Amino acid sequence: MNWELFKYGLRNLNAKGVALIMVLWVMAILSVIVFEFSYAMRTEVHIARNFQEELQLYAMAGGGVERAIAELIYKHDPRVMAKRKTMKTEDLPPEKREWVTDGRGYRITFEQGSCEVKVMGEAGKVNINLVSGMLLQKIVTNLGLSGEIRDIVVDSIQDWRDPDDFYRLNGAENDYYRSLKEPYDCKNGNLDSIEELLLVRGVTPELFYGKKGAKEKKGEGQEEWFPFGLKDIFSVYAPGEQVDINSAALPVLRFVLGIPGEVARRIIQAREEKGFENHRDLLQRVPELTPFLGEIGRFILFQSANPYYTIEAKGKNKEEGSVRGLKVIIKIDPKEKEGYKIIQWLDSFIS
Repeated sequence: MNWELFKYGLRNLNAKGVALIMVLWVMAILSVIVFEFSYAMRTEVHIARNFQEELQLYAMAGGGVERAIAELIYKHDPRVMAKRKTMKTEDLPPEKREWVTDGRGYRITFEQGSCEVKVMGEAGKVNINLVSGMLLQKIVTNLGLSGEIRDIVVDSIQDWRDPDDFYRLNGAENDYYRSLKEPYDCKNGNLDSIEELLLVRGVTPELFYGKKGAKEKKGEGQEEWFPFGLKDIFSVYAPGEQVDINSAALPVLRFVLGIPGEVARRIIQAREEKGFENHRDLLQRVPELTPFLGEIGRFILFQSANPYYTIEAKGKNKEEGSVRGLKVIIKIDPKEKEGYKIIQWLDSFIS
């Protein structure tokens, strides 16, 4: 055997093996780079698509808000209302009928999806800054609280809004709020927004928002309504303790006026055709209310001129079902250039 030739071949084979390994390493590194580049490009595409979708949803929700504002401006325009009164409801196409401001949903269709709009007249709620302790206790009791827990909520709300530092039996002032893990002062003044209630002793998110996903329960002759909370009943823009029967939503009819569930639903159904004009009109169209009107009649308003409204709009994508919500509180004011004034605007809202 020629050992020199064998050694040469072995060295040549080793060199080729090293070259092959180097090529494999280079290919592996290039594959990783290509993969990372592709992943980055896919991520950029997804981000761009999500951003575009977000803009579309926001635009649809904004369009719903603008449509609601237009309807509310018409509602406060005497000329438009006079013209509507001369026409029978059945003669008006659905898209030209007056919107009912009790929180029912109106659907607006777009090419990319749709928008559900709800309008709540603040006159259909109770003013949290003006409500008496007696009515406040009744409402909190109807929401399911009792005993000391109820009294803590009622007394603490009154202590929060009164100007002094004297606390009621179950209330709270600065000494309580300053002892919290994240301390703050008692307001000792009117609430500026209804969300401020969440700062008050005893007011839990469950009490404020209601129990999400809960359904009506019927027990021994009594109904319990869990999905509603203080936010559905109170406002800082309402006239006072009296509520507009044409704007009052179901929780207000139930928990403030104490109207049984079936009668409350009958009221909501009857006013869809047209609003109630007075007590006589109300009883003629909803005679089931007669036994209760003597007690609650003084708390009812008709066609209130209160110009404050809450608008909730949800844009929904047609294909993927993505949702983007807006919540706006406005005041209809002819003195304003646009005919209205925005009081509050929440960009991200999911009820």
